[in-house]
Amino acid sequence: MSKKLLEINVSAEGAQGRVEIVGSISEWNSNNATDMRAKCTELKNSGVSRAYVYLMTVGGDCFQANEIVNILRDSFGSYDAGGGAIVASAGTYIAVCAETFEMAKNGQFMIHKPMGGTFGNENEVESQLTLLRNMSITYFEAYVAKLKKPEQEFKDKWNGGDFWMTAKEAVEWGFATSVKESVVIDKQTQALLSAMGREHTNLDKQQNMSLTLIASALGMPESSSEAEVRAVVAANAKKASDYDALVAQNAEREKTEKAARIKACLDNAEKNKQIKADARANWQAQFEKDEAGTKALLDGIAAIAKPLSADITVSADGNGSTYQGKTFEQLQDEPEVIAELADSNPEAYASLFADWKKRNRIK
Repeated sequence: MSKKLLEINVSAEGAQGRVEIVGSISEWNSNNATDMRAKCTELKNSGVSRAYVYLMTVGGDCFQANEIVNILRDSFGSYDAGGGAIVASAGTYIAVCAETFEMAKNGQFMIHKPMGGTFGNENEVESQLTLLRNMSITYFEAYVAKLKKPEQEFKDKWNGGDFWMTAKEAVEWGFATSVKESVVIDKQTQALLSAMGREHTNLDKQQNMSLTLIASALGMPESSSEAEVRAVVAANAKKASDYDALVAQNAEREKTEKAARIKACLDNAEKNKQIKADARANWQAQFEKDEAGTKALLDGIAAIAKPLSADITVSADGNGSTYQGKTFEQLQDEPEVIAELADSNPEAYASLFADWKKRNRIK
């Protein structure tokens, strides 16, 4: 690319610095960044604490515009700016990040969503789409911070494509703070605008090439439109989201089913006297660690048989029975003991209850 498509000049004008950015920012590269940062740092070290940025650009790479803003803020904290015949696309981000921005009376100001192309498999394409969306949010928030009109009104413009404004309209929207005298569009400026126009045509071709590569990577015809490619990327993203939801749903169902199986095993083990109620929590923990192994271990345990004599004591004369030294009547004052006996040893409970009915002549 010809160097004339991007000119960045940094100089001192008394106590103020002047940064001129003229041309297509798509030519910005690491050399530009290193050179611009070094010159801005030099100005700062010389005592310059404020800068004025002159913009005459159709825009370019939105990430590169971000870096220009970073350098200006790192060097001067804040800056003022002004626009020439045209300030568009990524150039407008530099403009709205300024403390003040004056637009030439005969200038044009244009905003649109950040654009980009990518290459790779569908995951890489979707990743780049996420990055582009994040950058769109960054730009949108920068514009909204300057708005003088309703945000929804701007959002409609934002979603509608290229939003061109005169200098006066840029002020009305809040993107410019004032209008200055018209700039002279001389032969040099005309040549620069023409060159930037050709450069944008080349960029459009590059974007179309990227679109073709993306379509091919997605298994689509190379002639697919941008809308068709975006639809497939969105559909793939939805499939991925649906798959993640299905995995989560299956995991939750398996968790619920496992909990039900463990409960059934433990309930059955207690019923069959294989485990005691106070040991249930320990068995539960073992089941959580190794369900199959714990079940096999539990199945091999014989029922914990409690002989009736261990629970029921018959009086010497044979006319009465007690449980833990108490008759059925006395146990009425301890309902939790009665309930535990009925649940853990129904045979003992039945024997004690039968003794109480017999002694009270109840049939």
